[in-house]
Amino acid sequence: MVFVSDSFVFLFLPVFLLAYAVVPSAFRNLTILLFSLIFYGWWRFDFLPLLVAIACWSWASGLWIVRSAGRERRAALLAAILVPLASLVWFKYANLLVESAIALGAPIGNWTPVPLPIGLSFFVFGAISYSVDVYRKTVAAEPSLINYATYQAMFGHLVAGPVVRYQSVAERLKARSFDLAEFTEGWRRFMLGFSQKVLLGDTLAPLVDAGYALPTPSTADVILTVTAYTLHLYFDFAGYSSMAIGLGLMVGLKFPENFDNPYLSRSITEFWRRWHISLSSWLRDYLYIPLGGNRSGKVRSYLNLLVTMALGGLWHGASWTFLVWGIWHGLGLIIARLWGAIGAPAIPRLVSHLLTIVFVMMGWLLFRAQDWQVATTMMSGLSGQNGLALSPAMMAAARPTEFLTLCLGVLVIYMPIVPDNFARRLVVRPPFELAAALWLCSLWTMQSRSVIPFLYFQF
Repeated sequence: MVFVSDSFVFLFLPVFLLAYAVVPSAFRNLTILLFSLIFYGWWRFDFLPLLVAIACWSWASGLWIVRSAGRERRAALLAAILVPLASLVWFKYANLLVESAIALGAPIGNWTPVPLPIGLSFFVFGAISYSVDVYRKTVAAEPSLINYATYQAMFGHLVAGPVVRYQSVAERLKARSFDLAEFTEGWRRFMLGFSQKVLLGDTLAPLVDAGYALPTPSTADVILTVTAYTLHLYFDFAGYSSMAIGLGLMVGLKFPENFDNPYLSRSITEFWRRWHISLSSWLRDYLYIPLGGNRSGKVRSYLNLLVTMALGGLWHGASWTFLVWGIWHGLGLIIARLWGAIGAPAIPRLVSHLLTIVFVMMGWLLFRAQDWQVATTMMSGLSGQNGLALSPAMMAAARPTEFLTLCLGVLVIYMPIVPDNFARRLVVRPPFELAAALWLCSLWTMQSRSVIPFLYFQF
């Protein structure tokens, strides 16, 4: 089940909200938990025991950590991290490692591919951050398994984030009251995210697919394809995050913001402060800083940064192209630091923005490629080896609907820098009435399409 489906909008969500409203407050977390298990089981019921086991292990490990000391406490932390991490490595990377070994000639024999449970990465990251925070004493261990499992499994963020830390919802898990203004804002955020996904993100998906399917793309083909994907990815994922935040607000839980106009950035460092904020801050706090951060000199800090981004890239998917994408961004962050360290002159604002967006788009070219062959084909096309002009196939794919959506997407991206006026306020913070109108248009549009899964489900 996905948010942009009839089963969710017309069945699951109304039944859930009704059940949540009528049960006593003491049973509301349990209600969220039960519906979250139904939501996930709608996709694959056989993977529910895995999620339940990880949640139970992390909850019990948190209690173990606070009740132990010295070496036992460190052992408890290690066990708390290794069990969910091992499940992530097995389900997400076993296929990649085996396929790579086979490609190198290793006698593996028959191999049955391991299916990847959707949302496992987000679930595991939540478990790890909880265990580490309990160990660091930044949060108290949750005594209630129901409360902890609700934090882990809440269907709003379960399958594609944001990466929610326990400390951000701990107080409200224990007690919260219904707030009409908060519920209304949550509903507005949900409708806006829904509209972003359906009207903008999904409309551009066929154009992206057409471009990446070309056997010999031209330079113009690649530029158009990557531009469409840059917008498609943003509106798909930002739309999901907005829906997740909205669903949380409807039940009194505040999830962290995940995007802050990232395509307006003027450096790759700024981009990562604005893009997938919950992940970038997680990588900083639970990987970069434990590796040593910038405490051991510049060379070591650059190495830590490169390792962090490389692993962050590989976290996105079981493909070596994701690893290279992470290294690409790691190198970009290192160059940005070096530029400031050597006292190089400041780059003009417009130039720095253009350089940043081109750098990001080059990374998206790799990010979208399914394998090295596709990535090589696209890079060859970008270099002009297949001509410069738009091919007939892409001209046919770029119908007026897709072209207008591209233009509208660019307008939405850059509207926040426009001087304050009525049009800017409508785009930057649409009122409830406009959000409702866009949502109704989205529901109508959705009926003529097959459901397009959220891109971050695969991560």
